[in-house]
Amino acid sequence: LAQGNSGSICQCPTAKARVRVGVAMPDRGGGIIAGTDAAEVVQRGCGRPWLILSVSMSWVGVAQLARLAEQRTGKLQHSSIVPFMVCANAAAWMLLAMPHMLRKLREVGAPMDDVGVASRTFRSLWTDAFEVSQPPRFLAIALSTNFCYIAALHFLPASLNTAVFCTNPIFTLLLSCAWLPADVGVDTPLPTTSRLRTAILSRRCMSVGLSVLGVLLIAEPWDAVAGRSHIRVVGVFLSLISAWGTSAYQVYFKLTFGVRLRPDEVGLFLAHMGVWSTLVLGFVLVGLLTTGAYNLDLALVPWHLVALTACASALFNFLIKFGLSVDSPLAISLATQIGIPLNLLLDVVVIQANIDSSQALGALVMLVSFTLQQQSDSQSANKPNGLSERLMGD
Repeated sequence: LAQGNSGSICQCPTAKARVRVGVAMPDRGGGIIAGTDAAEVVQRGCGRPWLILSVSMSWVGVAQLARLAEQRTGKLQHSSIVPFMVCANAAAWMLLAMPHMLRKLREVGAPMDDVGVASRTFRSLWTDAFEVSQPPRFLAIALSTNFCYIAALHFLPASLNTAVFCTNPIFTLLLSCAWLPADVGVDTPLPTTSRLRTAILSRRCMSVGLSVLGVLLIAEPWDAVAGRSHIRVVGVFLSLISAWGTSAYQVYFKLTFGVRLRPDEVGLFLAHMGVWSTLVLGFVLVGLLTTGAYNLDLALVPWHLVALTACASALFNFLIKFGLSVDSPLAISLATQIGIPLNLLLDVVVIQANIDSSQALGALVMLVSFTLQQQSDSQSANKPNGLSERLMGD
């Protein structure tokens, strides 16, 4: 990213800004990452609408394909394919190890005999970028979060569950203020209360608020609020835990790895998660099918839709992790929210679903939220930090 010795001033053509490489950290790709101000590397990823829209559109693809698979399965055998689909999605993540394996196998100077190739293939499944214990640790958080979200559907209608879960960016903003202040445009030396005050008065906070409002207008949870209030409290609690867990997962990932993961290492990380998830979920799935607790005729499974959904899920999860490596957790959190009006638009075009004025207004509000977010990220990327100002002043 920036070539030079420790302590020198380098010209970064990507960011068009001079930065000082303090404690130089190799990025294993031939470049040097400035250890004194890694936030500048993150800001180069900000303001990338293509990344935000890619995350949103891949999520839309997963949702639409999964719904088609569920509807087709329901017509053929009156059973749900969701448990089987979750396991298939996790298995597809293992394919993301291929780029890292190919890069390692192409390394110059390695032995080419049969034993050497087998040894190199095994070594290509590991990297120094992360510890072996980290993928299962993140997987435990992800599975707990997904369980809470699915469990909430037993107590809440889908629209109300979606509306409660859309508080996810709020938790992400609060956690980022505490642990990743530079990612939300807050000066690190400020105390926590001052960071929160600065973040609340920023455009990012306005973008988060509009995003939540837009989801509420689209989901229209007030139509589902009727009766059994004590049951709904349990559902709301589970949905809030799911929203908080998703935010904690994203901020923890960014705090742990920063910007040091290459794209192929992101894929390898997900592949490790896929192996663990397939083992755990596969064991549970086989047990349910064997005991008859889960009635699913594999001959009637729409395998083409399952395969397409699994591939879309692998792409979506890769883009999420890659986005966290080059952008802020808040931006990625808002990216998933943009998928909600995209799903609504696709429902109107494909299945001629009817939308009312509230949902149309919600889509417009989310468009404004996306615009504010991009403007905020663009200003952060163009604004020189204090270190750069002092260096340029010198």
